[in-house]
Amino acid sequence: MKARALTVAALAAVLSACAGQAVRGPAPPPVAPAAAEAAQSARESELRAQTGWSLSGRIALSNGRNGGFGRIEWRQDGDRYEVALSAPVTRQSWRLSGDIAGARLEGLEGGTRSGPDAAALLREATGWEIPVAALSDWVRGLRATGQGPASVRYGADGRPARIEQGGWGIDYRWPPADGAGGPALPSRLDAVRGEAKVKVIVDEWQTATPAPVPMAAVQTPWVPIDNSMAAQLRKELAGLNLDDPAADMLANVERGDLGAIGICGFSCDTPGLAHDAPGVRGGRNLAGTSDMIQGAEHMKLMNQASAYALAYNRALGDWLRRHPTGSRAPKGQ
Repeated sequence: MKARALTVAALAAVLSACAGQAVRGPAPPPVAPAAAEAAQSARESELRAQTGWSLSGRIALSNGRNGGFGRIEWRQDGDRYEVALSAPVTRQSWRLSGDIAGARLEGLEGGTRSGPDAAALLREATGWEIPVAALSDWVRGLRATGQGPASVRYGADGRPARIEQGGWGIDYRWPPADGAGGPALPSRLDAVRGEAKVKVIVDEWQTATPAPVPMAAVQTPWVPIDNSMAAQLRKELAGLNLDDPAADMLANVERGDLGAIGICGFSCDTPGLAHDAPGVRGGRNLAGTSDMIQGAEHMKLMNQASAYALAYNRALGDWLRRHPTGSRAPKGQ
């Protein structure tokens, strides 16, 4: 009888845990490797026929100790390409343009530079290792032409999860399938070879023949940021009470500020508190936080920023639970 009672109790607990949860159908079976390869070959043929395309997004670069991030605008028309990059912190930018005959890099101190190979030109001028010729294919989830043999590992949905080619490993993220016509395009790629890393997050794709990038968009050189993120974060933390984040929270609440503190990488979140937690009104992200760590100092500052944000947000959450109407705290509370 006792065993039966335990069984009934266990069953009741399971049913209670399942109550109110949406019933989901079984996940679709993974795409067979042969079918995934056939779909990729068809996808590559269709995309290569689209000679004009462009993307807008964000890029992060690192090469050993140095790293930087910024905006990227890439426009391709057949063999002709124009890539504009800009760094929001330093307000610097440069533009790379060229075709199979050579490349031209504008916006550098000392004037424009040209050369037969875009990757070599970038390496010599900026220190960055960016495989330009291959990236125009990789960024669309294609095996690059002229780069030697490639191996592809497919995800359960049949789309490339990883491409290895030319010594580089490229990992992909894809948007959810929406049933729209046309081949899918990645939302993010992470390309790595040794210490060289290139991350691209695509905010928008266009497949029409793009217009050229206006030279007015390139005013000053875009160069490695070299600790500017650490400097931003150091300045940010200097104005905070790292020993008592709750005191900062109470002072802000007294001013009517019920916002949370965010830490940013490619995306931003609020440790210890959801953005949409009841009573939270906006917030701000700590400048200089990033998923591209620029040395030991930046790592230390990131740890301090994360600990501060976690303690601040937990204190804010506790205060909001005690003051559900969002009224200001009396002095001393």
